[in-house]
Amino acid sequence: MSSTSAKKAACSSPDAALSGRPRTSARSKPVAESRATAQRQKLDRERERRQEGTERQEHQTTSRLSALKAGAQATTVNRALEGYIQDQIGGNRSKKTIEWHRTALGLFSTYLDEQEQVTLVTEIDAMHITGWFAHLRITVGGHGRIRSERTIQTYARSVRAFCHWLVRRRLIPFNPFAEVIFPKVGKPLIKILTEEEFEKLLWACAPPNEKSPLAERAAVRNRAILWVLYDTGIRVSELCGLRLEHVDRKQGVLTVWGKGAKERRIAMGQNCQRNLFYYLDYHRPESENGSAPIFCATPLPFVIWSTEVIRSVYKSCWGTRTWQR
Repeated sequence: MSSTSAKKAACSSPDAALSGRPRTSARSKPVAESRATAQRQKLDRERERRQEGTERQEHQTTSRLSALKAGAQATTVNRALEGYIQDQIGGNRSKKTIEWHRTALGLFSTYLDEQEQVTLVTEIDAMHITGWFAHLRITVGGHGRIRSERTIQTYARSVRAFCHWLVRRRLIPFNPFAEVIFPKVGKPLIKILTEEEFEKLLWACAPPNEKSPLAERAAVRNRAILWVLYDTGIRVSELCGLRLEHVDRKQGVLTVWGKGAKERRIAMGQNCQRNLFYYLDYHRPESENGSAPIFCATPLPFVIWSTEVIRSVYKSCWGTRTWQR
């Protein structure tokens, strides 16, 4: 056998198939092409679905923005104010905060309607806000006096928060308050009472021509109120919120709940403790309910006092008869 014949025999032998050399098949090429075509078709279908989803989402977004724009253009100031107040109530804001927003925004709405003839939120601009500031400075407030700069600044904070809310709700495209110079006020010095003035206040707690047990109870109660305010420096609203369970006699400490439901403990001086405990032990009706208020109206024992009543007591003691000792 020649060398050429030997090579052909070797290649055709079964051992050649086990040598690892690839053997091409006539059917492998069409199968690969069909698989590639199916894969391309699958990718094309997925791309088309994604494109359809994107177009659908863009259409929904455009429709929603158009609806919001149309709704914003038709939203009145009063309707937006009510929505803002409801949002504050839903956010569990305090009653004082809600009252503050109602007062400030009510004044702003009245000015827009009567002075600027503005009824829609989209019509509010920076000139209207600055004009409102000037209007507040020259008009008389609810107490019959010109408003202070601090009061105007307080109202301005409410309107600024309202404008931020309008932008978040997409009722207006931009915040007009961003173009307004915010009112600034200085820090006033706190006026304090002298010892002589405080003594005259204590003296004025006792009615000069009344000697009844109810008059004596009221005098002792009013002195205790003045001593607690003078010695601890708490707010009038915090004093109205004091309960019997908030008094720690052993430590001489009051537990006070202030703004934002924040708790703090305040120590009382000897004079404050003596007057407060004397009122509780001898002139306040007994109560086993620890949540009962400390300071009660007379003769009704368990009427919770408001800040207006406490201020009226203070003003009555601070009247002209205070200086006629």
